[in-house]
Amino acid sequence: MARHPPTDATIRNKLSSSLLPAARKLIPSARSKILTAAAFCTLSHHPSVVRHLSYSLSSPAKLRLHLNGVNGLETTRARYSSPHVETHIPFIYQSTAAISSSSRLHASIGGTPDSSSITNDTKGNDGSLPLDYPRLDSLKPALSAIRKACRITSYLQPITVASKISGATKKDSSPVTIGDFSAQALVLNLLERNFEEDILIAEESSADIEEKKEGGDDDNDVGGPSSSLADDIMGVLETCGFTSYISNVEELKRSIDLGQTYLWNGDLIPGLEEGSDRRWCLDPIDGTRGFLRGKREGGQYCVALTLIEDGVPVMGILGCPNLPTSPNEKNYKWSEDETEGTNQDTRGCIFVASKGGGTYQLPLNAPSPSTATTIQVTNEKEDQSMDEDASTEGAIRIHTTSDKDNIIPVNQARFCMGVETYGDPKGECRTIAKKIHGALDPSVDGGGILYSRRMDSQVKYGVLARGEAEIFVRLPKKSYVEWIWDHAAGRIVIEEAGGIQTDIEGERINYGLGAKMDSNVDGILASSGGAFHDKLLGAYREMVKER
Repeated sequence: MARHPPTDATIRNKLSSSLLPAARKLIPSARSKILTAAAFCTLSHHPSVVRHLSYSLSSPAKLRLHLNGVNGLETTRARYSSPHVETHIPFIYQSTAAISSSSRLHASIGGTPDSSSITNDTKGNDGSLPLDYPRLDSLKPALSAIRKACRITSYLQPITVASKISGATKKDSSPVTIGDFSAQALVLNLLERNFEEDILIAEESSADIEEKKEGGDDDNDVGGPSSSLADDIMGVLETCGFTSYISNVEELKRSIDLGQTYLWNGDLIPGLEEGSDRRWCLDPIDGTRGFLRGKREGGQYCVALTLIEDGVPVMGILGCPNLPTSPNEKNYKWSEDETEGTNQDTRGCIFVASKGGGTYQLPLNAPSPSTATTIQVTNEKEDQSMDEDASTEGAIRIHTTSDKDNIIPVNQARFCMGVETYGDPKGECRTIAKKIHGALDPSVDGGGILYSRRMDSQVKYGVLARGEAEIFVRLPKKSYVEWIWDHAAGRIVIEEAGGIQTDIEGERINYGLGAKMDSNVDGILASSGGAFHDKLLGAYREMVKER
């Protein structure tokens, strides 16, 4: 007998009677009738849920396939000829939206003249990274860790700069939040499980958890006045579903300090130099000030991870939860009515790059986001085939702006600058820009850079890599020695997209000296490469001669 598609009432009743109660049982945080994408996709593996949905789908694989299709909602409508599908199961739409972002990205730029350089020349038959992509076995567990960390930071980033989040001020006067500690602990814990012989280098220390707690003193804020920073961090890990990895404060501190493999001056602890030639470098929240600036201020930050071999970044991942998915979207600020439930297909992406393999943009959310309930946690390496956060589906190859097609003339190269002035305390970037552009913007007091945009963190490298800007300049005060985690991932991301990163002399930077760069590196110049970098170096040298 032929099976007939269910009626709207059947769909509604089955979902309301079985799916939501199962969600509440499996995932305590699913209090709303509109489930998160992560919650729903976790349920797609649950046999009772699949059984109750058997009218329409006969297996978990089909359910995932249905949700993950870039036209999943339209397919569902067509299959049932039902106008109520979107109305009664909005969480399916939300899950589908996270998957369809890469398709929408193509649609947003298809046939539109723009300098942004995104192509779909992947070799994977499902739009994933090519099967022969370099270091894919190392990239997948690292990608999984970054996706999980981004779920933490997305949950924690304030709405506005006035919002509070608990944290502390480090001895160097820079801010650190429970987001930094939570993300670092989780990523390093997962890296250790998969790469126990590798050296881990990371910014934060558990000693800073003992600093005087700041913020989090409002009932609506993360953390409270009566709790310690350690308690707040454990609360975040519990809320986000990661206590199966880190279950107590002692393990939390141990995980954070896995990255403390260096001395105060940046040198590796004696004896480690003779260890593994593979070093993982992590900045858990690169651009903490941008993170604290808040979503409605367009505050940009990223979770930055790099694999370094013999002093050279060979693989990098930039998780950018607040960056618009499309390079054509120029407004980085959240609207007042924007929420995580409405922007999953328009905001957030991940840049991955591996030496010799190119740079790709991936969706921030995995096709079926996994949670701690879907993976058996052991001290052994995790099976990446079971971890959907390791999925590379939706990969889109990106390229820097070409200097050959003249879409963006070199004398109109767009600068991507930091928001804070400590990256250019003397205002030298403006002098360089004037030499390249021929003039300054008269509408700005004192003259501004004609073609520029400002944002925090290594997100700038991703913006250059996908052709939204062509030049990045950092010229801090002479006494400052750069930490490698602030630029290592950015280097491999921009270079594999066709650009270049050098010091002010035009030389490649050695990332193998420890946690810091050579003290002789007095500045960093990055560009789309070719004529853009030649012009940038020439303008810098001309400025130096005129001093």
